[in-house]
Amino acid sequence: MLKNLLAVVLVASAPVLQAQVRVIESSPQSIRSGVAQSDLPASAESDVYSQIRALQEEVALLRGLLEEQSYELKQLKQLQLDNYMDLDRRLSGGTPPVTSAANIQNMPPISTAPVTTSVSGARLTDTASESDVYKAAYDLLNQKDFDGSVVAFKEHLNRFPNGDFASNSHYWLGKIAMLKKDYAQAKSWFTELIANFPSAPKVPDAQLDLGKVYFLMGDKAKAKSLLSEVAAGSTDAARLAQKFLSDNF
Repeated sequence: MLKNLLAVVLVASAPVLQAQVRVIESSPQSIRSGVAQSDLPASAESDVYSQIRALQEEVALLRGLLEEQSYELKQLKQLQLDNYMDLDRRLSGGTPPVTSAANIQNMPPISTAPVTTSVSGARLTDTASESDVYKAAYDLLNQKDFDGSVVAFKEHLNRFPNGDFASNSHYWLGKIAMLKKDYAQAKSWFTELIANFPSAPKVPDAQLDLGKVYFLMGDKAKAKSLLSEVAAGSTDAARLAQKFLSDNF
């Protein structure tokens, strides 16, 4: 009798036990599923990812601009230091600039009376040193008087075509033309600098800017060739050339 009663109890409780087993088995799966799933819809996740990518690209662009501006500021500071060091050397009795025979032939007759030359408002005597003439031009550039500095740099080249700062005048004339988007004129100044002063410190910078000029003029094949040549070097211009190639090719 007892056996029959136990059998009836077991048969009656079987569905309840099966239900409990199913609940226990399914609970971990439900928990795992809830943890893996995101509360955001797929479209929202895609938008967030796109915004993050856009911000990363913007930060990279700003970092590149900052690096380029820092490099240009370093150039300006070095140029200013070179100017004053050269001026100090000349005032201390250093070697005066050498004038070639070709320059002498092109020079006007020397007058015994003191003659002054106007360089966009600045007046310099014909006996002014090359560093004085160049510094007057560079000061105008530093004041953002671009038209005046063009006149002054050209005046410097007319008086000292092969002087110590002739390559610098070519470079800044090219940069000003580039700033004014006169790419043909910029190309001419940079090309003359590279051809006439191949060992000048400004050559890598001129090659970098000439490559950019070719790019802006639509000659991307020539731009890539020249910029790749600059990028293979070890100068600061090489790093900027590498970045320009990475961003544009």
